[in-house]
Amino acid sequence: MLNITLSLWDTGGQERFDFFKTDFFKGVAAVGLVFDLSRPDTFDKIDEYFNEIRELSGNIPIFLVGNKNDLKEDIGETIPREAIIQKLNQYYLFEYIETSALENENVQKLFYRLTIAALLDFKQRLGEIIDSNQFRFKILLTGAAAVGKSSLIRTFTKRSFEQDYKLTIGLDFMTQSLEIPDEDLPKETLELIRKSVKNYKKLVKKYRKREEISEILETLKEIKDY
Repeated sequence: MLNITLSLWDTGGQERFDFFKTDFFKGVAAVGLVFDLSRPDTFDKIDEYFNEIRELSGNIPIFLVGNKNDLKEDIGETIPREAIIQKLNQYYLFEYIETSALENENVQKLFYRLTIAALLDFKQRLGEIIDSNQFRFKILLTGAAAVGKSSLIRTFTKRSFEQDYKLTIGLDFMTQSLEIPDEDLPKETLELIRKSVKNYKKLVKKYRKREEISEILETLKEIKDY
């Protein structure tokens, strides 16, 4: 069993907050690129956000997320399914998931799949390894304003939808823990992770030993000077 702590980041979709994004795209393990199924204009911005992710975060797993699925029954399909699949294939996106933060539909699935993708693409980024079976991943939701990024994160962490919605100003951040059974991952991935943990522990031990030697040398120097 792997114990995972997710650092969940939501970037505000307003253009005036673009200067925030450069630093907060760094160290991201997986991204949910969110659009509103009831607003075709948010889907049209997918290209812009995809290019931004690749430029700032590199070749990391990206999920396409169609949120507000609960509105489709009333307004119908405003974005053709073919266009969504085409976008998925065009950019080799990891997966497409339709969600509803309001009805908590596929919200747990979304973040579980983002976590699995982070493990499959494990690159031992700074701060990701906590212990032998404990890891921390930075997960980012991005997309146009008011597509429901904050609502998805809050529904996932609080297990309920908050009616008092507040537009994200710049950035929002929450954490959530979950467990991933070993059987949910390929054996090759588990072996790679365990190897990375072993190498990480060796580096930590070596670093601590250097610190101890430095402290001893500093103490000897102080004694000599005295």
